Amino acid sequence: MKAYYAAKNAYKAKKRIIKKWLKKYRPQPVRDFEFIHINKTAGSSIEKALGVPFEHASALEKRRELGQEEWQRRFTFSIVRNPWDKVVSHYAYRVKTNQHGMGDGSVSFAQWVDLCFEQKDPFYRDRELMFVSQSDWLCDDEGELLVDKVYRFEELAAAFVDLKSRLNLESELPHLKPSKRTIYQEYYNDSSQAIVAKHFEKDIKRFGYQF
Repeated sequence: MKAYYAAKNAYKAKKRIIKKWLKKYRPQPVRDFEFIHINKTAGSSIEKALGVPFEHASALEKRRELGQEEWQRRFTFSIVRNPWDKVVSHYAYRVKTNQHGMGDGSVSFAQWVDLCFEQKDPFYRDRELMFVSQSDWLCDDEGELLVDKVYRFEELAAAFVDLKSRLNLESELPHLKPSKRTIYQEYYNDSSQAIVAKHFEKDIKRFGYQF
């Protein structure tokens, strides 16, 4: 069964590479902003409202792609989320979409956290960028923040009001990929809470999050 899912993941990875290549070389309209879409931070809704293509790329990757001058010309921003809440959302989405056969509940949340963040099992940790700290998404190799503005998922409504003003937007923020689950704290035991705290230590310090 693992061989099947490994082949399936390889196929998906190949499609992502082709899609990324097409985006890179297809002419894009000039815009004055760049949004760094960290997974599980309402980025799909933001991209829909902004009218830009879906994309997961770090700030460092986008700066290299655009060039330093163009990167500095644009208003660059992102959204971060409480790491413990973000990890639960990540797990719940993979269960909901039955990724890696998780839809049958065969892998508990605590097991998944251990496999992804402690053991770094490549079967479950299938795309490295989706599992790194949010600081790693947004900083250069020296740990310097690359984006102009960091909004909080927990203050999303206010963030979007600010974006509408900055970018002269008329659109409203849609609610894509809604989930129905209990509060994130209920998913954790002492071990999984500690694993997330260790793995996302930079985010906890930089953005001031608590469990």
